[in-house]
Amino acid sequence: MPLWPQLPIDPEETLLSYTDRLSRMHTGRGMERLLKDWGIHKEHFISGRPDAVAILAEATGHAFDEVQRTAIRVFQRCASFRGEDSSKAFLSARAS
Repeated sequence: MPLWPQLPIDPEETLLSYTDRLSRMHTGRGMERLLKDWGIHKEHFISGRPDAVAILAEATGHAFDEVQRTAIRVFQRCASFRGEDSSKAFLSARAS
């Protein structure tokens, strides 16, 4: 059963922003609390790994593709956001 009330995902925000907003509404705390409650591995989620993102998609009742589009994918040598590759040096410490 998805979290209720459900918050829409703003297509302009990142997955980390959405999750932080969602967590503050449901737990009164930041993103880490919600991730812990749902058993989502924090580093995998922050790196945009599909398995971690899929858990949040299911928990929120959103389609996986909709949620994954907002994720910043962090790889060993670069990062990717909305199909654009970039250096990991441009990421905030929270995402890299």
